[in-house]
Amino acid sequence: MAEPGLPPFPGAADTGVWNARSSRIPYVEPWPLPEEQAESTPAPPSTFVLEFSTGQAVTIAGMGLIGRAPRDTGGDVSLQLVSVDDPGRSVSKVHARFEIDARGLWIEDLDSGNGTVIVQPGGSPTPLRPGERNGVGVGGVVRIGRQSFTVR
Repeated sequence: MAEPGLPPFPGAADTGVWNARSSRIPYVEPWPLPEEQAESTPAPPSTFVLEFSTGQAVTIAGMGLIGRAPRDTGGDVSLQLVSVDDPGRSVSKVHARFEIDARGLWIEDLDSGNGTVIVQPGGSPTPLRPGERNGVGVGGVVRIGRQSFTVR
């Protein structure tokens, strides 16, 4: 039941109650997207590699803690504990928390003594306030005390 002058709506039944091409209902047909835009953006990786200034490289997944001697006092066995070799003790025992979710890698300073700073590729340093979560992209550098790691 198309209105005069309009072709029938694709896939619409001739006996349908509602006609999407009715002049009384505003409707704009979507333009087909080019194939490169039709594909969704790729999901971020579920694991990342942290390359520390000490030469240490650690693959991380899920959630965890980073520090000189990290430990979870809550008894959560699923947390990954990443120990940083820091003889100068500029890194706190439990310095920062990380989490990987559908949007990527997040870092949170845990009220550390010497702070946490994120430097995104081509960006300026962003100091984190304790308890503040910030995303870190691949190639980003995170400074914890006098140590640092690059996200790969």
